Amino acid sequence: MNHLTSRFAGRVDLTDDSVAGAVLPAGIDGFGAGTWYWIHGDATLNQSELDKAEAALLDVKALAAEAFAIFATELTDPRSTTSLFRDVHLEEIPEEMACDLFDVDTCAAVTDKVFLDHLLLVGIAVGPTATRRVLALDFAIGADKPTDQLLVAVWDRNNTVTVHHES
Repeated sequence: MNHLTSRFAGRVDLTDDSVAGAVLPAGIDGFGAGTWYWIHGDATLNQSELDKAEAALLDVKALAAEAFAIFATELTDPRSTTSLFRDVHLEEIPEEMACDLFDVDTCAAVTDKVFLDHLLLVGIAVGPTATRRVLALDFAIGADKPTDQLLVAVWDRNNTVTVHHES
């Protein structure tokens, strides 16, 4: 039995499954209330590895700010992952829904700032023993998530951040 204790999700048992998760009603450090928090691992994951991975989340606001800076930079390239993610919300859902989603009168009013202002943190995942997905922050447009699309900032073991569009 591999019983671990997460400082954010409480008691975790990865014996029968490689993923444990919980909704964080208060978020982490008052940020991201209502987000899902996932721990990826297996029966070999130990408490020390989990503690080390969760230490990075003690300043989740700084991590989210880093992700937003990368998203903003990516918006300058119309072929970037972030730009394509925005296009999905502006071109593939009905305009009336998109306008409601972004609180605008027309989709043409969705500037980079408006887009970024409507990205919300909806999920956090740690993979303490992973090499390529050590930490992931999932963002969606709007708290009600009218689409199943996520813009994900992923940190690897070298602290390199990449952006992914997941559905």
